[in-house]
Amino acid sequence: MILSIIDSINEFIEPAKAWVIDNHNNPFMWLAFVLIGIAVFAITYNALNKDH
Repeated sequence: MILSIIDSINEFIEPAKAWVIDNHNNPFMWLAFVLIGIAVFAITYNALNKDH
């Protein structure tokens, strides 16, 4: 059961992994990854630090 879930995740991620490897020298891709990471951090930080 769990191994089939992991296999399904690996099959889903493999094309994205290949795309990242093919475009590893694209600065816009890395900039987008950094901006998405900052956005996720900011959303999480704001959600966890609500003043009641």
